[in-house]
Amino acid sequence: MFKQRYVAYGAFLLSQIILPAHAAALMGFEDSAMLMTEIGRYNQEWMLNYSPTFGHAIGVEQMRMSGKGEQSTTISGINYTGIIKRWNLPSAQANVWFNGSVGEARGQYNGFAYTPSLQFDVESTRLYFLAKARMIRAPNMNFDTAAVQAGFSFYEAGFDQTQPWFVLEAKTMRNNDPSLQLTPALRLINKNYFLEFGVTNPWQGEGFAPRLNAMFVF
Repeated sequence: MFKQRYVAYGAFLLSQIILPAHAAALMGFEDSAMLMTEIGRYNQEWMLNYSPTFGHAIGVEQMRMSGKGEQSTTISGINYTGIIKRWNLPSAQANVWFNGSVGEARGQYNGFAYTPSLQFDVESTRLYFLAKARMIRAPNMNFDTAAVQAGFSFYEAGFDQTQPWFVLEAKTMRNNDPSLQLTPALRLINKNYFLEFGVTNPWQGEGFAPRLNAMFVF
């Protein structure tokens, strides 16, 4: 009986921690907090949430962006994240997430703002894919985005080791310049964090845009 419980507990940890590796997760484990941030030329964002139970997290979020020839708009709000569906596959895992916030926009646009999104991701210890659609709305403002990511790890790593990944993202944002953003990036994943360093539209010469993504679970 003890051996069966040990194996079952180990399988649970494998499905919750090792396989996802926080490459696509929007929350941490039960009773944990997560800090996520994106810093780039075209938009900046950070989110801090807390997961009181598995599959649900509540927190705060702020994002800053600007349209073509416009001053920037900052949206601050309360954020909710939830798992709609999870599939534990042989040596892989797939998820459907809901994420969204309600709050206030200030800057070029002002007033009530909302940012619902749906995300699908699937990954193993070596391969990764994500597709996401997000509404970013306020009065007279539409910065809706859609993104796909695909990546692979250079080698498998142990639970306490840092694993390097190559990730390529294609993202579109309405009323933004450029409307299409392609970002190749190097992602370093550990059990409690990931760091991602990329360059958006690197072929633009002096117009290229470095980007940093980071996530910490504590």
